[in-house]
This record gives sequence, structure tokens and C-alpha cells, in this order.
Amino acid sequence: MDAQGNAKPKILIIGAGPVGLTAANELARYGFTPTLIDSRQTPYTNSRAVIVHSDVIRMLAPCGAAKGIFASAMNVPNVDVFRDGKHAVRFKISALKDDNFRVLGIAQDQFEQHLIDSLAKYGVAIRKGARCDAISQDADGVTVQINGETEQYDYVIAADGVNSFVRKALEIDFPGFTLPDRWSVADVNLDNIADPDFAKIYILPDGHVATAVPISKGRYRITSNKDDAVNMLPAGVEVAKVNTQGTFNVAVRQAERYSVGRIFLAGDAAHCHSPVDGRGLNLGVGDAVNLAKRFETKTLDGYHADRHTHGHYVIKMTELIRAATTCKRYRMRLLTLSVLKSAHYLPFINRFAARVATNNQIRSNRILRWLF
Repeated sequence: MDAQGNAKPKILIIGAGPVGLTAANELARYGFTPTLIDSRQTPYTNSRAVIVHSDVIRMLAPCGAAKGIFASAMNVPNVDVFRDGKHAVRFKISALKDDNFRVLGIAQDQFEQHLIDSLAKYGVAIRKGARCDAISQDADGVTVQINGETEQYDYVIAADGVNSFVRKALEIDFPGFTLPDRWSVADVNLDNIADPDFAKIYILPDGHVATAVPISKGRYRITSNKDDAVNMLPAGVEVAKVNTQGTFNVAVRQAERYSVGRIFLAGDAAHCHSPVDGRGLNLGVGDAVNLAKRFETKTLDGYHADRHTHGHYVIKMTELIRAATTCKRYRMRLLTLSVLKSAHYLPFINRFAARVATNNQIRSNRILRWLF
């Protein structure tokens, strides 16, 4: 019941990844009793999304999940950039003497588990192996077919990923493009790596790049725009164990609408972009927190405009960074390195860039509004 004694609406969340779990936690905190379903029988056991910004810690503090996430995560104080195997520049996130601007590394399975533990305190469980087969709506509610059975809800939140069944069923356009190169990712344990708590960016010949982000002691997430991330590491770095690895195509897309009637898109169902700067999880969590708050304040009509604008900004910025770091033109690559070095030698540029890199809410900055 709400403050006026009215029954809370029935809300279905489709997808129990970080975004769906966040939405469920926040709704439960506001007194709703959401139904959370996921087609998976078991959780992911690899490090798909790994970078968490301080914004997420702040957003998840009220529901109780932030403390465990922060304790489990690796604080990444600095980023070392290498060019052709040689150290080129150190980008200092630690230059910001403020806990509100941090980069944290944590495996997605650990991140999800903290959200699951938090959700259990509210008495909400995940219905595993539950697949959405059909969805339709009218003025009174949403009809959903789950594993062949028909169920009724007042609202639906679709956090069902980049290949969202719900988005396709609603015929919402998802314009954008797919990058031509095949990317790769690996979850590995590394030995003999200098400054093991620093993130690494390896700028390689022919427009190739690899990144290494620590997600626990000795464990790293490697990403590359070439199809063999492990072998993109420089000589001298020893791979002790490959936990998981795979290849993927990078799509850069944004849904034309984040909501239609009583149905809302969040996370990858609404937007996707390159893994550059690690903003995917952070952007999706922001969608979920924003939407849950709107259910509580009865301001659902503003969700699309708010989050579509935010998503557009993140996509534009990540594409600019990706294009700069993977450009094959020699002069552009030198320019990129020069910009990075300016941040190294000019502290005020380092601080500004670090704020941009660590804070999803910085879109209000006048300079960035002009750029994007």
C-alpha cells in the first residue's frame, strides 16, 4: 500500500543481470514487490562487465548493496598507457583527492551476487529459467506469456539485454551500426605484471589496442579490438591461467524510445556501445535507479527523455575515445598520445579528464555539453 492506502502496482522485471537486479532492489526499497524473472538457470561465472564508478556505489548505498561491492572491488588508482610495448604515460585517477571519483574493478558475477544478497533481505527471489514468450498491453495493464503461461502485470521493465525480446516485440527501432572488427575478451590470472592494481592500456600497431583491468588480486579482464585478447599482452607479462575467453562484435545503438505505454527498456535493451571507458554497467544501473525512483514519485513520463539524453551523451563520448585510441592513421595516433601526455604533465587537465572518466553525471559540465 502507498501513503494513501492504495495497492502498489504489480511490476515485472525481465532479466536478472546487474540492471534488473538493481531495479528490483530499488523498487523493493520503495515498498514495491516486483517479480524478477531470468531465462538463465545459473548466474554468469565470468567477468563480462567489470568497471564500476563511484556513481554506482552512491546509487546502491540506500538499498544496502554498495558496502559489499566496495569491499570486494579493486580500487584502480591509476592507468598506465603503453605504446609499442614501452611505457608512454601514467594517467592519475588518484590525482582526485575525493572518494566521489573512483574507478573500481570487480567481476560481474561478484557484483551480481551482492545485489542478489541485498534483494534476499527484501524477500524477493529470482524466478530462474523463466522465459518471456509473448508480451502485449492495453490501457489496463500488460499481458505476458512466461514459459507458456499467461500472467498479468501493471508495468514491465525489460532489462533483457542487447537482443531484447521485448524491444523487438514492441517494434522499437534500434538504430546504429556494428563495428567491422571482431573484438575479444578474456578473464585471466596474470603474473609478473608491474603495478598490479593499475589498469593498463596497450596501444599497438595498425590501430589495435588492448586493456587490462584488475578485478581481484592477480585476476584481470583483458579486452582487445583484435580476436585474441590474451596474445595482445606484451612480452614479459605471464598468463598463469585463462579462466574464460571469447570473441564478440561491438554494436553502437540506441533505442528510439525507452518506453512505450506501460513497458520500459533499461540497460543494454535500450543502448549499447563499445567497452571503451567501461561505462556500460554504470549507465544501465543509472537507468534502473532512475526508473525505480520514478515509480515511487509517479513521474514515469519523464523517463525516456532523461535517460535517452544521458545514453546519447555516453555513446558519443565512448565513440570519440574509441576512435581516437584505435585509429590507424599515424598522425592521429601521435595526437592521441600527445593529449594523454598533456594530462600527465598538466595536473589541471589530468584532474578534469579523471572527473570525466569516473563520473557518469558529469554531462552537466558546460564543455562536455558543447562537445556532445
